[in-house]
Amino acid sequence: MFDFEFIRDNWFFIATGIGEALGIAIFSFLLAPPIAMMVARGCRSTLFPIKALSTFYVWLIDGIPLLLQIFFVFLALPQLGIFLPGFGAAVLVMALNYSSRMSKIFYERFAAAAGKSQNETRLSLIAPLTSEFTSMIKDSTLISVTGFIHDVLWRATRVGRADFKNLEAFIIAAIIYLTLITIVSLGAKILKGIMSGTEGSK
Repeated sequence: MFDFEFIRDNWFFIATGIGEALGIAIFSFLLAPPIAMMVARGCRSTLFPIKALSTFYVWLIDGIPLLLQIFFVFLALPQLGIFLPGFGAAVLVMALNYSSRMSKIFYERFAAAAGKSQNETRLSLIAPLTSEFTSMIKDSTLISVTGFIHDVLWRATRVGRADFKNLEAFIIAAIIYLTLITIVSLGAKILKGIMSGTEGSK
């Protein structure tokens, strides 16, 4: 039977994981685009070593599942004596993974930038980068399986299993993530509208 009392008693504990979930996504998003732009420019380079290295980077990161990359950073690197704090490791693995994905976006935009103003180029980046950021928020839940990050999903899983109320706990988590994604998407649309208006007034 559905337990509304469980939701009332545990929603705040689960919601306190928003800080870590957003923190990982935001810091990863700040790091990934600069790396992605370098990789994209490298893939377009006429210098063979640079182009080959950039192409290899994309091939390597794209070919390994994100969850396996997470295990490498969190569980395999310590075997080599490399110990990273949980939050830093999460940001690192997400930034590297998404820099490869974003490099394709920048590669296409660089190719199509001829004859466009800087503002038009920026406008064309809002939608795909927003999509990448929302995917970051959702994919960051994979890190919870390591137990080193206490985000929304980790907290929902913890209390859900403890009280055998997984349905209620996961519904709380789902509502939280839906709310976050909706806010980000609406914010991006507002930003694009403002920038479009600025471009139109010139």
